[in-house]
Amino acid sequence: MTEISPVPAGMQWSALSGRTVRAALREGDLAFGFLAPMIFFLCFYVPLRKSMEQAGADYAQYLLPVIVLQSMFFTAMSAGDRAARDTFSGMGTRLRSMPVRPWIPLAARMSANLVRALAGLAGALVIGIAFGFRFHGGAAALVFAALSLAFGVALVIGADALGAATGTPEIGASALLAPQLLLIMMSTGFVPADGFPGWIQPFVRNQPVSEAAAALRDLAGGDYTSAVAIALAWILGLIVAFTAIAVLVERRRP
Repeated sequence: MTEISPVPAGMQWSALSGRTVRAALREGDLAFGFLAPMIFFLCFYVPLRKSMEQAGADYAQYLLPVIVLQSMFFTAMSAGDRAARDTFSGMGTRLRSMPVRPWIPLAARMSANLVRALAGLAGALVIGIAFGFRFHGGAAALVFAALSLAFGVALVIGADALGAATGTPEIGASALLAPQLLLIMMSTGFVPADGFPGWIQPFVRNQPVSEAAAALRDLAGGDYTSAVAIALAWILGLIVAFTAIAVLVERRRP
């Protein structure tokens, strides 16, 4: 009797990644990922531009980094929803009963989520450049993109673990709504920290969204400052913490 050889890991990863990307295209998630940053950019740029530019700021240059970060939060919400749906539908259980390497489903979801994050980054850059946002250094622009995507990866790992743990699509995405609003709105992404009440300014200055937004602004200007190192430390810390949670969730799944 001839033994059937197992499917190579690369083919398993490609098939599962393609399944998720095709679903995102079919459901309009990639289109939303591209268009949402444009909508939110306009929602904040139009009412706040005049007051910020009267204070001497180029508001398109100031605003775009937080729009990029917000698109990464939207990617994470999508990731949480998709992981929850896979758990709810029993897809994860079926894959564990098949000769599929344990790390491949998560790797496939991460790959598909990276495509979603790239769509969000592209949408943000298109609208930002249309309103005057510019990079002042080619290498720094690449680091800008890499740091943005790394921030997205950190969020996606946590959201994916949450969605897989709950197995409830309604919770998978909505549980991230409040943290996203808190961190985005109470950050220096839209206005400087001195625009907030004094008692909350320390939090506003030092939370991860503010640190990442400051780093992206400096990179857009072609500068490698301490803000970049601080943002990278935040991102690495979040990746380590969320990866540990994801491993724990995976081990506890039946």
